[in-house]
Amino acid sequence: MKEPNAVLGNNKLTIVLDEFANILHLYYPHVGMWQHMFHSRCGVFTQGVFKWLPPYGSGVHSSQNHLENTLGISTTHSFDGITLRFTDVIHPQRDVFIRRITLENARDTLKLFFYNRLNIAESEGGETVFYDDETKALIHFKGNQFILFGSYPTFSSFVCGEHTVRGLSGSYVDAEDGKLVKNEISQGLADSTSELTLEPVNGRAEAYYYIATGSSLDEVVSLNNYLVSKKFEKAMHEAMSFWSSWIAHKPLPDSDLSENAKRLYKLSMYVLQNSVDHEGAIIASFDSRSAKIAGNSYNYCWWRDACYVSMALNEVGMSNLSLKFLNFAALNQRPEGYFYHRHRADGSWGSTWHKKPFVQLDQTASVISAVYNYYVNTNDVGSVLDFWPMVKSAAGFLISMINDGFLKPSYDMWEEEFGVHVYTAAAVWHGLMAAELVGDVLGKERRGWSEAAGAIKRTILERYSNGEFVRALDHEDKRADSSMLMLINLGLLEPSSAVAQKLVHHVEKTLSKPTGGISRYQGDQYCGYENPWIISTLWLAQAKMLLGDFLSARQIIEWVAHRSSNTGLLPEQVHPETGRSTSVTPLTWSHATYVTTVNMYSSRLRKGGYTLRRNGI
Repeated sequence: MKEPNAVLGNNKLTIVLDEFANILHLYYPHVGMWQHMFHSRCGVFTQGVFKWLPPYGSGVHSSQNHLENTLGISTTHSFDGITLRFTDVIHPQRDVFIRRITLENARDTLKLFFYNRLNIAESEGGETVFYDDETKALIHFKGNQFILFGSYPTFSSFVCGEHTVRGLSGSYVDAEDGKLVKNEISQGLADSTSELTLEPVNGRAEAYYYIATGSSLDEVVSLNNYLVSKKFEKAMHEAMSFWSSWIAHKPLPDSDLSENAKRLYKLSMYVLQNSVDHEGAIIASFDSRSAKIAGNSYNYCWWRDACYVSMALNEVGMSNLSLKFLNFAALNQRPEGYFYHRHRADGSWGSTWHKKPFVQLDQTASVISAVYNYYVNTNDVGSVLDFWPMVKSAAGFLISMINDGFLKPSYDMWEEEFGVHVYTAAAVWHGLMAAELVGDVLGKERRGWSEAAGAIKRTILERYSNGEFVRALDHEDKRADSSMLMLINLGLLEPSSAVAQKLVHHVEKTLSKPTGGISRYQGDQYCGYENPWIISTLWLAQAKMLLGDFLSARQIIEWVAHRSSNTGLLPEQVHPETGRSTSVTPLTWSHATYVTTVNMYSSRLRKGGYTLRRNGI
């Protein structure tokens, strides 16, 4: 399956494209849930010759780029002297995907064929597709999920077919002779292929292809009628203008970074925007390829990832989305005060490999830190007061997991090992300190949370002050781990201390790769051996800056920017030699950490500077 290369969304409808503008994933009505697209492709027929556009055919040169200053994608296909350009956007208020098709240098009529095989609600079978005479569109549905495919001018032909039954490959085969049989309805393992005829004038033609999603037939028909009455060019202009205005009011870094690094910063804000569901969940990744390999994906809300994304949102003027996330957290907190491993976008539990009670202490602590960060950036005392019950309950749970300054074991931040790990301890320290500060803001009686946090800090410092850079506190594990850097970045270790300086040197020396970047930890074998991770590498940049080394930090930022796709997507990790993604793309946390790191770098030019310590923690 091809790697995602572009993401478009409006917090309810999300579409992920490959580098050739084929639709890889179609999520609705939640970000990252449900993934309805199984396979799509596009073919062309002109002058008696048929060919599939890449990657399913040959003889076509393709390029793709993110449009400047708006949330739109342009993909150009060139073949036989002809240029075919797709410009794609999702409307910010209507759950519709609009593609403008521009044909240039054509010598004859050209037919475009669009094939769609869906797995509505991520399940095969039980689907219906039919041609609707009212809208002149193809409508797929199952249960309360409806997906309409239409065009302007309307489809010149179509076929509602089947796939993988009775030896059939799929209705796309019917397109390869340049003609479709007009079968008007199919059910079960249903698919469809549509034909759009372009008649060039002076070698040029323009058309539109669109997708409307909804929970009923009436809803998608209404969206179709909106586009027809609005006129497609106006609807597209409306969408483009909205996203242009949206990005124009976002703070951009004032720094000496390269244009490529600054561009990635801007595009990262679109990724962050797209990752937040309309009900508040923040999804780790839109990439669901791993579901075909490992039986699961990253289409979940992890509290740790989401909290760091929430903090980045606050920094770039998107605290409204951070507030949505915190409300989502309040709704999903366990009665005991902790937070479950991970959730789907609708709040239901995600799958887990942890044993009951399915808890990682650092995740619960991170939610408290996110509340305090929201306050620091917004001064929204009213909302923070609403979150006080959540903060108090979470802090109380964390206190119950401490015995004489020593945490009870839970899974580490990498979710692989059970024990008492230094990052978890640092996160709990930070969360308890944040809880005390939130209480101070609200005039609440102090509950001894900062004293408990101090005991955790002393436990860590006793080990680290002796030069023992251990990964865990309850068993022997001296492997270098990039998360150790967060002791500095979260403020537990003073950057000016000899311990902090030695720690940075130790992690960098042990985990650095010859081609750049650092791995998660010694011996990491997830998706390769000690691959450089984007977040780990950026943590090093943050620690370097806190130690005063901005030159090295800039080099790291530029290295990360160079690992992004041409459309500005950052992966989770890259191959140490090729620099290619070896796991999911994009990873929302990678983009959030990039934004935070660039803000930190740029702030050195401003009076007062910047710190990850969140105002005094």
